Amino acid sequence: MRQVRDSADRRLTAVPAQELAATVQQSKDMISSIEVAPAECKELAASGTVPSLDGAAVAMGLSTDQQSGTVTALSLMSGLGPELLAKVSGPSDQLDKCSNMTMTAAGVEVAVSITRLEGVSGVAGATAYRTDTTLPNGQVQSVTTAQGVHQGVVLTAVASGGAGGNAEEQAGALLDSAAALIK
Repeated sequence: MRQVRDSADRRLTAVPAQELAATVQQSKDMISSIEVAPAECKELAASGTVPSLDGAAVAMGLSTDQQSGTVTALSLMSGLGPELLAKVSGPSDQLDKCSNMTMTAAGVEVAVSITRLEGVSGVAGATAYRTDTTLPNGQVQSVTTAQGVHQGVVLTAVASGGAGGNAEEQAGALLDSAAALIK
């Protein structure tokens, strides 16, 4: 993880394994309390936030662009079976079905739209999409996700927040940087 660099050529900060496991569990607990409509979109809503770690070796790193405020994260997962790898490699149907969702937590409803992005990464078969969440006050929060499988390793790059609109570039560059290091 320390060899991967973000789009500004900064090394990622590795997330310690115990911290990663605790964060994933907290996120799973939170996601389980959220209602998603249509219901078949709950898996997609959860997978963008909470990776399935069952039987996987996981590493994660973070980077923050001080100028724009964009936070990027990269996770690498290995040891997953063919069924899970196929889900990562072919989420197209799920992205199309769930391009517009509603999520409700603690009585607060938010609209979520997903837009597929093309040409974000050079990783063969990678999928990229932007998730726009419209909050009750009208503010929109966007997260760009680029994900693919390279040499049996699931690579997921996420960019969120910040100004300047370069999240697609940052997520794609991070995915490409990680793939280049996997032999």
